[in-house]
Amino acid sequence: MIYRYDLRWLVVFGCNLLLLWLSALANQRLAQFSFLSWDYVSIHLYLGGLFVVFSGLYMDFRNGFISTALTGLAYDALEPVPFGTSLVLFGLIHAFLIFNRYRFSIQEPIFAIIVAFLSNLLLVIAISSLLIGNGSEPALMWLRLLIDLIISQIVLAPITPWFITFQIVVLKIFRFHGENHKNVNSV
Repeated sequence: MIYRYDLRWLVVFGCNLLLLWLSALANQRLAQFSFLSWDYVSIHLYLGGLFVVFSGLYMDFRNGFISTALTGLAYDALEPVPFGTSLVLFGLIHAFLIFNRYRFSIQEPIFAIIVAFLSNLLLVIAISSLLIGNGSEPALMWLRLLIDLIISQIVLAPITPWFITFQIVVLKIFRFHGENHKNVNSV
């Protein structure tokens, strides 16, 4: 008898890595531009809330947590935060979504956008609070973070439905489907 392993976490993690790579490319491109003619203020997109939405709303706890944890570690490797910060914050938001998703209407795409907005807002506030305390000019840093947050939220609106649909399609390509998330080829 051949046992097939449930690798949904790997598929979702791969999708998250693709989005992480695309957002890193966008941030690299946006770093060349300045905002309001200030040379030291460039735009930085933060899409951390989007990485948790699919795992928290549409996957079981085990597979969703594995993909969220790995995504948090990958995000920590690329961002200037202490290692493990995104892992813990992504894990907390994932746990909140898992234990409260029965209250949500996850079939509505607007709900995923709202969850991504709120998750992104909470993550930006948490990470900023940890990092800005020792800065030389905290008022300017908060202004910059507010501008980054507004632009990130504007970008999140059209990306969220696309990314959720993309993950669903990729899971179907690998023959994972349905509410019970069982593999079509499982023995």
